[in-house]
Amino acid sequence: MSKIEYNPRKRRHIDFLHALIMELHTEIFHASIVIVQNDHPLVDEFRKELRTKIELYKKYSRRLKILEL
Repeated sequence: MSKIEYNPRKRRHIDFLHALIMELHTEIFHASIVIVQNDHPLVDEFRKELRTKIELYKKYSRRLKILEL
């Protein structure tokens, strides 16, 4: 059995990161659709937000991998 099962605080943190990553994934997907369709007047702002969200996605994914070890 892993140590995660015995540490409820760590388990909650891992669950929180999973939820956050899934939310970011959905937002990235929807923003990329808007950029590809190119029909929104604020495409440049969507690109900036997309870069930020991708960086956060990478950051949280790395943290999650470390916690799950």
